[in-house]
Amino acid sequence: MIVEARYERIHAALMLAATSCALGQSVVLFGMGAGVAAFCARWEGLEDGTHADWRTAAGVAGLDDLRTALLEMDATLMVCDSGLKTMGLSAGALAEGVGVVGLPTFLDRAGAARMAVF
Repeated sequence: MIVEARYERIHAALMLAATSCALGQSVVLFGMGAGVAAFCARWEGLEDGTHADWRTAAGVAGLDDLRTALLEMDATLMVCDSGLKTMGLSAGALAEGVGVVGLPTFLDRAGAARMAVF
């Protein structure tokens, strides 16, 4: 679950999710509130992205690469409908493959899975 729009938090969440997928685990990512920024095609609302170039120069996967990899590995990416509204965004702002659902749908989909909050 991603609830903040800070670059470092989103990067950590996507790294953990991509690593989990690569190890064969099922991954569901859900954005609430400001965390919706992690699922926007153009990263609307992303805070403090100053380290993006630094990571890329160091050969570390960036946010776009990580999100693309997650979608290619069949991770489920969803945002909360109320979070999208709160951020003043429409579903059209989201990256391809991101669903808009309510919190009950996320909880049902996640089931008894281990959860990390970023």
